[in-house]
Amino acid sequence: MASSSSVVKPTPTGPQVFICFRGADVRSHFISHLDPALREANINVFIDDDEFLGTDLVNLLKRIEESEIALVIFSEDFTSSYRCLDELAKIKECKDQGRLIVIPIFYKVKPSVVKYLKGNFGDNFRELERNNLHMQQRTQKWKKALVSIPESKGMPRAEQSEKTDKDFITSMVIKIQELLDYMAARRNKEIEANRQGVSIVPARKPKAEANPQGGSVVPAAREQEREASHQGGSVVPSMVLARDLVITHFDKPQRWTWSTINEAPNSAEIEIATSNKLYWLKIVGTITTENLTPGTKYEAVFVVKLEINASGWDIPVTLKLKVVQHDGDDDRVDRTENLNDYIGQNWVDILAGVFVVPPKTTPATIICTMYQYADEYKKKGLVVKGLAIRPTN
Repeated sequence: MASSSSVVKPTPTGPQVFICFRGADVRSHFISHLDPALREANINVFIDDDEFLGTDLVNLLKRIEESEIALVIFSEDFTSSYRCLDELAKIKECKDQGRLIVIPIFYKVKPSVVKYLKGNFGDNFRELERNNLHMQQRTQKWKKALVSIPESKGMPRAEQSEKTDKDFITSMVIKIQELLDYMAARRNKEIEANRQGVSIVPARKPKAEANPQGGSVVPAAREQEREASHQGGSVVPSMVLARDLVITHFDKPQRWTWSTINEAPNSAEIEIATSNKLYWLKIVGTITTENLTPGTKYEAVFVVKLEINASGWDIPVTLKLKVVQHDGDDDRVDRTENLNDYIGQNWVDILAGVFVVPPKTTPATIICTMYQYADEYKKKGLVVKGLAIRPTN
C-alpha cells in the first residue's frame, strides 16, 4: 500500500476564499484547523501566511480584490488590530461593489456585540479611535464596515456550545462547498449561454464614420445615440469617461499620464489616461440600468488603444461583467483578450460583456472590470478613453 505522503493532491482552483482574522486570537487553534480543512476539500483558500515575508499590507488588500469570497472571523480582540480593520474596510468596499461574497463568522462573540460595539470588542475599537483622531476618515471606514458586515448571513460559534471547533469547522466547510457549487453551476449556465451567443460576442474594432470635416472618427453607434437624444429619445449613458472609472494608481504620474483630446471640431475636450509603467492593471466601471431601455440587449466595452510603442501585454487581460440584480443576486461572465493584437491601431472596443436590461421597477447595477496581475511584466502604452454602453440591435 502506498504511503499517504506519496499521494499528490490536485492544486485548488476556482474562486479564491480570503480569510480575515485576528492571529493572536485564533491562529494557533481555530485557523490551524480551518485552513487545512478547506484545502483538504480542494477549496482555493488564502490566508496571510501565504503572502511573502516582508510584503506590505497593500498586497493583502490586493488579495481581497482578487477573491470572490471572504470569511471574516470576528473574535473578541479583532478590533485591536489595525490590519484586521483595514482588511475589513476593503472587504466592505468590494462587497458594496458587488465583487465579493462575505461570510461573517462570530467566534465566541455575539453578532450584536460586533454590530453595536459592545464589551471588550467595542472598548478595543474606541481605544483605536482615540489613538487615531488624526485619521478620522480611516476610522470611519472601520466603523461602517463593523456595522455593515455583520448584516450578511453568517455563522455564530457560541462560547458555550456543545459543538467542538472541529464540528463547527466541518459544517463551515460544507456550507462553503455548497456556495462554491452554486457559483460553479451559475457559471456553467453562463458558459452555455455564451456558446449559444446569448451573453458574449467577439471583441472587435468599432464601426466608425469618417468625419467629413476632417476630424477624428466617431463610432456609428454613438452617433445614433446622440441623434436619438436630439429627437427627444431617452438619454443613454453611452460613455463612462476615464475620470469616472476606478483605475488603480490613477493619481500616480509614474503610473498614468492624463491628457485631453477633442473627438471632433468644436466638441468638448475629454480626458484620457495613458499607462506608463504598470505591474498591476485594474480598471472598473459601474453603471445602473435605470436610464436604459428595459428588455433591450446592451454591450459594455472598454474603449482603448495601444500606442505603437506599447509593451508588456504578452499576457491577456481578463474582462468581467457582473450584473447585480435588484434582490442582490448576480450573474457574471468572464473572458480574456490579447491586447497585443491592437498595438498601433486606432480606438478599439474591448468587450466586457452583453446584458439585457431588467424592468425599471427592478433596476440592476452593471460592474465591468479589466485587469491583469502579471507582476513580472512592465506594461505601458495602454490609452483609456472610457467604458461605452451601447444597444446591440
